[in-house]
Amino acid sequence: MTESEPDRTVLLVSNRRLNENTGRAEKFKTRKKLLAERGWQLEVGYVEPSLTELPIGMRTVVRKARDADVINSVSNPPHLQIAGGIAGRVTGTPWLAEFRDPLVENPDVNLGSPAARIRKQLESYIITHADKVVWYDGIQIADDYFIDTYSDVSNVEQLPPIGFEAEKFNAITPESFEPFTITYAGSFYDGWIEPYGFLRGLDAYIEGANNPNIQAHFYGDWDSDYQHAVSEEGIGDYVQTHSFVPHEEIVGVLKGSDALLYVGGTDPRNSNNLPSKLYDYIGARQPILALVDPNFRVAEVIRDYGLGIVAHPENTEEIHKAITRLVNGEFNFEPASATEFTRERSSAAYIEALEAIS
Repeated sequence: MTESEPDRTVLLVSNRRLNENTGRAEKFKTRKKLLAERGWQLEVGYVEPSLTELPIGMRTVVRKARDADVINSVSNPPHLQIAGGIAGRVTGTPWLAEFRDPLVENPDVNLGSPAARIRKQLESYIITHADKVVWYDGIQIADDYFIDTYSDVSNVEQLPPIGFEAEKFNAITPESFEPFTITYAGSFYDGWIEPYGFLRGLDAYIEGANNPNIQAHFYGDWDSDYQHAVSEEGIGDYVQTHSFVPHEEIVGVLKGSDALLYVGGTDPRNSNNLPSKLYDYIGARQPILALVDPNFRVAEVIRDYGLGIVAHPENTEEIHKAITRLVNGEFNFEPASATEFTRERSSAAYIEALEAIS
């Protein structure tokens, strides 16, 4: 699409600069491009990711807000919403508060803690004072949360899932792998989302297979405990680990893999979450092996859209059988259309929200 000359500016209050090599910075770079196609310029009001640096960042945000058509603050961290709210109040510029992560319904915050109470007060202020509040389908918020919690939510709008950038995915050439390759891309979280169940299932598959021709690749953080588990299972020849790589590179890896590993765990605080990793996996158009509580939202999406196989992360036999089905070609991979999960779709809805208050 040809870009029109930007005639409106949205000030993005963020703790990420667009030139950083992080997932959120990559998403905001995509947003900048898609906004430009609709005549919007994206300007970043950078705020250091700590409360002690908030006053310094606030001065920058207020100064830039005077020349912006809309202020767009983003959660998390919460202090970005504070900066957006203050800038809107001082300058009178319309304020759009965006929830990419929940404030109160956040699995990293203990209910009843001082942090939870502060977040609750901040969320109430946002709902009451922001010109528009948007949140994405797929973050850890129940569909009826805002309606059940606040008396007036006329300014609150749910947007489609953040999704993957279809244009970018279509343009990237898949990598080539010789053995059957299962790939995991992203982080693990101690005591919550870890690879042990998959490693046990992989070991069971290798022990039962005749001359197994399989490799599991892990891109991201991989600590010594995981490597010790690989050694204990005796599967070191079948597991390769890699550091994080740029997004363009990992897309080629995902597209060239035979299956993609998702680990979602069983913690109920994660039950509504559709993580960014899932959208990249959907965009790669390869079957997903999802090790997650079968009642979680991500499991429902994978089943409903024919995206792969769901197995309980603590059931070694289920994981073994799932790997066997994938390697032997016994899983019929005919996924539904991925258009519902594209960045282009969610960005169009986001831009409509901007234009409604500008």
